[in-house]
Amino acid sequence: MSEGMQVHRCRFTDFVPQAINAIEYAPATVRRPYVAVGRANGDIEIWSAKGNLVYEKTIPGVVNGSLETLAWAHQTKLTKDDLELFDTEKEREKATRRLTERAPRLFSAGLNAVIVEWDLAKLVPKAAVDSYGGAVWCMSTNHAQTQLAVGTEDGHIRLFDITDDKLVYQRCFDKIKARILSVAWSHDDQTIVTGSADGAVRVWNTDTGRMAARMTLPREGRDPTLVWAVTVLPSGTIVSGDSRGHVIFWDHVMHVVQQDFRALGADVLCLGADADGHTVFASGVDPKVTQFKLFAGGKPASGDTKKKAGFRNKKWQLAGIRRYHTHDVRAIAVSSHLDRDLLITGGVDTQVTSCESRPFPNENPYRQPCFPPLNGVVSVATEGKLILQRQANVLKLWSLGKAEPISQVLNGQMESGQGLQVYERQRDLLQMELKTKTNLLCSTISSSGRLVAASDVEGPKLFSLVHSESGVQVRRVRGFPPENFVPEYSESRGATQMRFTSDEAKVAIATVDGFVSIVDISEWQQGV
Repeated sequence: MSEGMQVHRCRFTDFVPQAINAIEYAPATVRRPYVAVGRANGDIEIWSAKGNLVYEKTIPGVVNGSLETLAWAHQTKLTKDDLELFDTEKEREKATRRLTERAPRLFSAGLNAVIVEWDLAKLVPKAAVDSYGGAVWCMSTNHAQTQLAVGTEDGHIRLFDITDDKLVYQRCFDKIKARILSVAWSHDDQTIVTGSADGAVRVWNTDTGRMAARMTLPREGRDPTLVWAVTVLPSGTIVSGDSRGHVIFWDHVMHVVQQDFRALGADVLCLGADADGHTVFASGVDPKVTQFKLFAGGKPASGDTKKKAGFRNKKWQLAGIRRYHTHDVRAIAVSSHLDRDLLITGGVDTQVTSCESRPFPNENPYRQPCFPPLNGVVSVATEGKLILQRQANVLKLWSLGKAEPISQVLNGQMESGQGLQVYERQRDLLQMELKTKTNLLCSTISSSGRLVAASDVEGPKLFSLVHSESGVQVRRVRGFPPENFVPEYSESRGATQMRFTSDEAKVAIATVDGFVSIVDISEWQQGV
């Protein structure tokens, strides 16, 4: 009988997956459908939504960073000022075509009061501006993709000009005495709807910056109701979700309640609606995903509903409930412009969950793992019997425990999965905090455990480890990587994957730009 294999169960690794705070679809005008998933530590995952969700890359957040909200932009129409620059219709059409062919833009913001535009190719900030109002709780681009509305801690809505690849502060609206928690644009871009910490839903005139209407929610207890989420449907109907667990549909003309649902047993943190505005999803601290559908004349509303006599009798109804998550759901995104109408949710349990929205609640979800799909956080030194873990900008190293040796006689009698007597437990050997501006993209350890490599967006780093009874000594390998490990025309030196060869003489590096380099490190001792 062949010799059995010992399996180590490593429960000592302390990797903590990050909660999902925001999920946003790229605009429908983008040729390739993208979804951005924002984590609490500032990391942003980019997924392709063509068919099932497929992970593509991670934009590393700033060390000890924060992310509360995301927004995409993709301008496809010329502004009035741009139209004056062209004399003929042919020139305008050519300029419009160039706008449409540009890659979409991605913005993020959080409690650090900075709005960042990200370079999706280099995985680094492209531009950054101050919010001028403290922590940013919410933001949204208008439907013309020319302005960014930002809700801040100081009670202001601020507009930023994002035309022609700009990110410039424009103006602010009148102040209220509460922080702005949620924001949404009307479909004609004439008004902005906000939810705030004083229990009110407000409608703002975008031309004057003044409040056009205020709808106040009742309190439950002494504390004011928090309006965590708002959205505006194509019909103009305003939908709000609040800390009482209520989802309210508001008349956008009279600014009164149309319908009020006790949707959840706790705070409603997020709302999502399809492109037609006939289906709304809500979830929050009570992690049920609740669906509301618009019915007209007793039948589900459709694209030709307005032609039917029963359209005036339209009513919203609670149509379905499913529990996809174990903890708070903080983000919902719904898309109807793709081949598949995907509903994507995420929250404190760190899993990205997706399913088709039309057959909801009968559709079973796809659950993406909470660990990074490509860049594993744990590496193993097989010969040295070491475990390397990466989190944020920190590397941790452990030595595996040892079990009592088994005689050949006992080995043949043991059953698969039977536990062994451990005589030496694992040891915490090293914790190394790297001086990087962003979280690490990848890390790896050689088979013997003598070499460790890690990379952020600025480039890879190589370390030599000297093991002794007193501990582990770490030295940075100077001169690594060589200047020519990527072509001169490459715009990024960051590595997304690294692996040592079995003889530890070379290391393979896959860069952000998609280049794969083999670097000879056989003479690394000379550079220590």
